[in-house]
Amino acid sequence: MEPITKEEVIKMIEEGKELKGMDFSFADLEGVDFSNLDLSDTSFTGANLNNAKFENCKMDNVFIADADMENVSFKNSHLTRSVFQRVNLKNANFENANLFRTQIMVSDLRKANFKNAVMINSRFEDSNLQEANFENTDMRGSNFRGADLQKANFVKTKFSYSDFRKTKLSGAWFENVEADEVLVYGRKPWLEGSKADVRYDQILPNNYGD
Repeated sequence: MEPITKEEVIKMIEEGKELKGMDFSFADLEGVDFSNLDLSDTSFTGANLNNAKFENCKMDNVFIADADMENVSFKNSHLTRSVFQRVNLKNANFENANLFRTQIMVSDLRKANFKNAVMINSRFEDSNLQEANFENTDMRGSNFRGADLQKANFVKTKFSYSDFRKTKLSGAWFENVEADEVLVYGRKPWLEGSKADVRYDQILPNNYGD
């Protein structure tokens, strides 16, 4: 079965057709504007979605794997219990999004923006989040084990009860964070209610990587 075409999708959007539950796998949908739509239970495996817009969308239980989504915007969207695997999400915008129990694993999220996002009980294992912005983000109870968080911004971030074991935190900035009962190897590289300049070479245990 051939993938759905961009022209077909744009026509469906213009005609107000329901897209909930559709399979967009391997489609070339670069730059398509899906804003304000219900896309719950859809699949975008292997799709090209660079520069697409998913603002103010409902996207519960969405499955996306091996897709290109560079410069995509999920601003103000509801993305709960969705799964992203091996997805290119460089420069993606998740500002004000709800990612409750969403999994974004082994994905490229360099310079992604999560400002004001709610991502409680989410999973980001082994993802690249270098220079990501987590300002005022609520990520309590989330799993970042093995993630690369170098030069990420944590200002007024809530990440209590999260797993930061084997994360890379060199150059990350922590200011006025809530970080109770966080799992992390070695000395915690943040000081609640203050500022901490991370010296990654000083916080790793001798057996790191064993």
